Amino acid sequence: MGIQIAQKRWTMPMKNWSLTISQLAIFFEGMLDKALEL
Repeated sequence: MGIQIAQKRWTMPMKNWSLTISQLAIFFEGMLDKALEL
């Protein structure tokens, strides 16, 4: 429930999100493909 409330208030994009998601995709190889449609 707390996450849902925070998600509604989230208005600014995350800094360096592309770098973060790239590193997560390497670390969790194959696991993020379906969730993020890379």
